[in-house]
Amino acid sequence: MITIPVSSHDAAQIFALEYYLMTEKKFTDTIFMLWSTTPTVMLGKYQDAASEVNLSYVKDHKIKIVRRRSGGGTIYTDEGGCQFTFIQPTTEKVIDFSTGMNLIVTALAQLGISVTIDGRNDLLAKGRKVSGNAQYLEGNYRLHHGSLLFNTDQASMARVLQVDPLKLASKGIASVRQRTGNLQQQRPDWSATIFRRYLKQTILEMIPHSIYHLTSADKTCVSKIKQRKFKSPFTNKPFSDQFSCSKKKYLKGVGLLQLSFTVKEQRLTAIKLTGDFFSTLEPKSFSTALVGTTFKPYPVFQALSQVLTATPIMGLTAETLTALIFEQQDN
Repeated sequence: MITIPVSSHDAAQIFALEYYLMTEKKFTDTIFMLWSTTPTVMLGKYQDAASEVNLSYVKDHKIKIVRRRSGGGTIYTDEGGCQFTFIQPTTEKVIDFSTGMNLIVTALAQLGISVTIDGRNDLLAKGRKVSGNAQYLEGNYRLHHGSLLFNTDQASMARVLQVDPLKLASKGIASVRQRTGNLQQQRPDWSATIFRRYLKQTILEMIPHSIYHLTSADKTCVSKIKQRKFKSPFTNKPFSDQFSCSKKKYLKGVGLLQLSFTVKEQRLTAIKLTGDFFSTLEPKSFSTALVGTTFKPYPVFQALSQVLTATPIMGLTAETLTALIFEQQDN
């Protein structure tokens, strides 16, 4: 394993570094990084900022917003927690959280902190979420990054995040504050700085590793990628929000899905897919593949089958997505 020291607290800079390591540097061994941020909102690849975030509060409190290249949900991070990254060479084109999450669970256990894996990508401590994880594939690499809440400002998190009621209902809760917790409850004598130091030390003791320090040339390339791909969280927001119909549903093992579309003369003329699911699907490609399709179940199913065969959405079938589109809304 190769570990790379990270001094930046700018999430956009670190996301650019991750992308650089996968697309240009291309190490042949697994990469591990541990890092933290100033107060930041991280949007999933397929999420709409206006629906997920209290934008006025974020602006007033100068909280940064950045969009990940991975799917999953929106999270809030600050100096009270940490983020970890694993970049693994792979020829398997599948999302798989097991290796990274099991490693984190084992490392935390060695620190006397007990957590359990919940669902597809969360870690819980005493029934409360303390870690969210996300992945994406790029070339022959799988990137797994996640967050750990140690003494994160829960009040700010609750004000920043606007979690969809359907998602909250699926967890049997009414608010973000009910869902999340901090690991400091199990180590009240530690600061977040001490926690990060011990966690990194523990992981590096578990796996033989070497250290790679970024060169000035590396840093120049990363800065260019940041400007090109992570400058604004709104740059890859797909198309207009003006649609005549919208269908939304939380599916276990998939996540929250929302399909917004317009039909004219029995054909789809616009369609947008948003949510907290995991895929390598590009939003514009999804729209392009569906626009013009006859608005009947079988033609839509055929088009969706082709899209999802080429770029699967974790846990989702074309049949399920077709059923959502044509599902009758309750009056």
